[in-house]
Amino acid sequence: MSPPTLPEYNEELLDYLELFRGRGFLSPGGADETRRVLDRVNLENRDVLEIGSGLGGCCLIIAGERGARHVHGLDVEPLVIERAVKTVLQAGLEQQISFELVEPGPLPVASGSFDVIFSKDALCHIENKKALYDELFRVLKPGGQIAIGDWLMQRHGKQSKAMQTFISTTGLSLFMDSLDGVKTKLTSAGFLDIEVVSRNAWFREEARNEARLLDGPLAGEVVRLRGQEIADSSNECQQQMIVVLDSGEFCPAHFFARKP
Repeated sequence: MSPPTLPEYNEELLDYLELFRGRGFLSPGGADETRRVLDRVNLENRDVLEIGSGLGGCCLIIAGERGARHVHGLDVEPLVIERAVKTVLQAGLEQQISFELVEPGPLPVASGSFDVIFSKDALCHIENKKALYDELFRVLKPGGQIAIGDWLMQRHGKQSKAMQTFISTTGLSLFMDSLDGVKTKLTSAGFLDIEVVSRNAWFREEARNEARLLDGPLAGEVVRLRGQEIADSSNECQQQMIVVLDSGEFCPAHFFARKP
């Protein structure tokens, strides 16, 4: 799996994202959208692996609200792990939640060791999707499930100029699979009961809500955190996101599957 150029997140960017997505969350929808993904799986007394565990907010929901026996979060960003550990300690859930700083590549996890794999808007940073989905299958116990939210394309093919512009404004390494591509590759990996649910319509509204906050009530705080030039650039990124959401080319989704 090809690595991004590290690090891609710094204190300023993390503070900015938490400002409008909630403490402990880096991706759109924050806690509420995380819960929507998790609603599809039973986590009670289960061992859960989170890939791209970010600032720890999702792990708090998995362990603190959904009753998981243990959650192990993997991330490639040292600063992100450091902040996640502090969040978990403050919540008093350090006995149920652990984190591991990993190198991009095969998951440093024993085969057949987890009941559920969860990820939220993180797999889009990994280029080799076939290798990734094969790894998900490998580390699940028989009967184990995946519950994923991710940034996807509507269909496979050459990206439009608008999509290329959006990706360039994020400053992040993005390698987005397509709706059909997910189904095909998960099937090839051996998964059953595959379901891919488009979240484009919800995301269009959420992106607009975020834009209104960033250009309205939160504008002063964003400038204080990032300076006017970067604040303007961030707002432009948000507008470019709306363009490709409206066209349907950018199609975030939830997807679920089961290992036999």
